[in-house]
Amino acid sequence: MKETFVLLMKELGIVILCTIMGVAALAVTYFVPQHRMRENVWKSSIELYREGLGSYVWQDIEETQLDIFTDGLIINVSYTETGDGIRDILLGTRVKVDQINPMESLYEVIALANDNYYIRNYGRYWHGYQVLLRPLLCFFTYSDIRQINMILQLALVWGLVCLFAQSKDWAFIIPLGGVYVFLSPVSLCSSLQYSPCFYIMMFMLYALYIWKGKLTDTGKNYLFVLAGVLTAYFDLLTYPFITLGVPLIASLAFDMGRWMKEQKNMWKNILTHTVSWGIGYVGMWSLKWVIASLFTEENIILDALHEIIYRSGYFVEDISYLDTIKVNLSICNIKVIIPAFLCAAACIVIFRVRKHIAVDRKLFPIVGSILFVSLYPFFWYLFTKNHSCGHAYFTWRELGISVFGLMTAGVIGIRGFAERIVE
Repeated sequence: MKETFVLLMKELGIVILCTIMGVAALAVTYFVPQHRMRENVWKSSIELYREGLGSYVWQDIEETQLDIFTDGLIINVSYTETGDGIRDILLGTRVKVDQINPMESLYEVIALANDNYYIRNYGRYWHGYQVLLRPLLCFFTYSDIRQINMILQLALVWGLVCLFAQSKDWAFIIPLGGVYVFLSPVSLCSSLQYSPCFYIMMFMLYALYIWKGKLTDTGKNYLFVLAGVLTAYFDLLTYPFITLGVPLIASLAFDMGRWMKEQKNMWKNILTHTVSWGIGYVGMWSLKWVIASLFTEENIILDALHEIIYRSGYFVEDISYLDTIKVNLSICNIKVIIPAFLCAAACIVIFRVRKHIAVDRKLFPIVGSILFVSLYPFFWYLFTKNHSCGHAYFTWRELGISVFGLMTAGVIGIRGFAERIVE
């Protein structure tokens, strides 16, 4: 009990320290001269406007839908300055023209020089993306940043594939490739809104693999706290649970030799890592509401609580949990996924890989725990019915946890692979 209390206090200390660092980072970012960004923001506003709301990378393929609305908001917030530094840093100020969205408002004010606007706040979120985006906008346009985003994402995936390929863990390439393809790489790199959770997920996978065997359980708890903190800081509630679910499955798989012997500790770690992530995520996010409410005249705490009640879908609108799941599953394009699995099954038969599949009862506990974590998206949808139903065009990516979990559970059954990992 004492150890749990000490761990809790240390994790809360990490969250408080990260909160201070987060505010400081935003404050430093606002030293970037606004005039240095102006030309690139002007070009970016035109690019966004021409692309338009509801754009797709591949027409009629729903999982390739872009979020031009939020990308416009992100650039709007990053560029807008009111002269009141505290409000800009803590409230996410942006320009707003009557009856039009943040992207079009940015276009009206920057590209068309419309001075009939007012300032709106979006104080519930940290808007930590500004730490990177404001400096980038001094040198690059929206299209340039998309290309940089694509290169970085491909490099991260390729780097981890190389690490797996050069070790006995080669089979983990399969679930990594599966979840990356599932997340729709073409839209993932083309929308700034979709990128933070992907980067945090990859950061966690690298950390867990590189430090495999060196991290203690407590060390992993701190790592999951940091993942929760970073998610709250950079993300705008897209598919945040993936920064917990995929790394948690990877942690179980990377250390399955231990968990086959310590089943009780395995489930304890699933719980503590999940709670640690929650402390980082909820703690970092809620401290933003407190700080913004204390240092401005806005009641961000009340605003945030109102949104939580509304977005849960239980107190304001009667949204069916089943409907929420259906709409998210429908965007995954089952017409593509089912043939892909059938082709994979055909390849297994043709190349007689079935001879290399083993059913070892010793693997059942670890496979069971991985399958349990694979259900995490459905827990998320249960508590965010309204948000996950209304924003299914990006919340469907939470199901990447299930894809990664199912494929990881599958590769563990390959004859010889599990034995090599356990050695």
